[in-house]
Amino acid sequence: MNETATPAPGNNAPARVLLYGIYGYTGTLVGREAVSRGVHIVAAGRDRVRTESAARTLGVPSRVVALDDPITLDAALADIDIVAHCAGPYERTSAPMVEACLRTGTHYLDLTGEADVVEAVYARDTAARSAGVALVPGVGFDVVPTDHLVAVATRALPEAVTADIAVVSRGGFSRGTLTTALLGMAAGNKIRQAGRFVSTPHAHRTLTVDLPAGRRATVGATPLGDLASAARTADLPDVTTFTLLPGAHLLRRFDRPLRRLLASRGIAAGLEKLLAHLPGPSESARTRSRSAGWVRLTNAGGHSVERSIEVDNTYVFTAKSMVQAMIALAATPVVGALTPSQAFGVDFIDSIPGVRLVRGDTADVPSRSSRT
Repeated sequence: MNETATPAPGNNAPARVLLYGIYGYTGTLVGREAVSRGVHIVAAGRDRVRTESAARTLGVPSRVVALDDPITLDAALADIDIVAHCAGPYERTSAPMVEACLRTGTHYLDLTGEADVVEAVYARDTAARSAGVALVPGVGFDVVPTDHLVAVATRALPEAVTADIAVVSRGGFSRGTLTTALLGMAAGNKIRQAGRFVSTPHAHRTLTVDLPAGRRATVGATPLGDLASAARTADLPDVTTFTLLPGAHLLRRFDRPLRRLLASRGIAAGLEKLLAHLPGPSESARTRSRSAGWVRLTNAGGHSVERSIEVDNTYVFTAKSMVQAMIALAATPVVGALTPSQAFGVDFIDSIPGVRLVRGDTADVPSRSSRT
């Protein structure tokens, strides 16, 4: 769509940010990063004990509010400038917070990588402009690195019509990420085709992609937020997204029975309970690991360009990126439902302090990645 951000009136007072999901794995990291950078946050969540405990640890005020209580939620946002929504799975939590932000004139940021959620937020563009707010989903990993790559690659191949986009996350996952993956597995894979989401088997395609520093990774097709963001950033009608998928060939072979199994309420609920007891990646794992993004754009004539980038560990990057988005939005308010590159500029990723970026070869060449 190539929507552009519209500047919104600003003021000189420090922005107040409601950080919802403060006691979750990622919310905790975002809270620490925000406080370390002097952002004025209010810790918020559904559970009183955990919310107030997290707030005391950070030395910030707190508010206890449930997303299914719109009156209390609106009251909680009455003096808030920006919501940093860190509580997933977003298919369950995004819509009520977005609607509250539209009602109260509050800017909205989140960390979702769920394609349907990102698409739904973009569908509220007209409402966002009428309310004078920005709705910017996916301001962490995966969307920020790959959205940057799509925007950069589009400069080299503006007539591109197809995108293959991969994210490679290493170092382990939080229970929230795993729960989201479980729900996504049950819902099934999808691609963007002729501008619309189309269902397809899990891992219906696999690629071996070239990453920075001579690294390679084999990835399988799975639905990611880039199915929506790439189309909005670069008017790409056909998009397929990929990530590391252990046993990709088995996933493809047993796609239907696996989805039926996971769609069973008892099975899904039991698995979610098991995941609730898993710890997220340790500090050591976050320090040792790095994540990456890769994009290939192709035009109607078959010419392709590839771009890749390596960043810090998924959760380290996400915390820093979210806080930088808070700061950028407070400094230069915009309105509309926007991708990170539309809201904060194509080179937003370069403005995130403390993130070590390694870029791959940016030569425009025919695709070198193999399809199996």
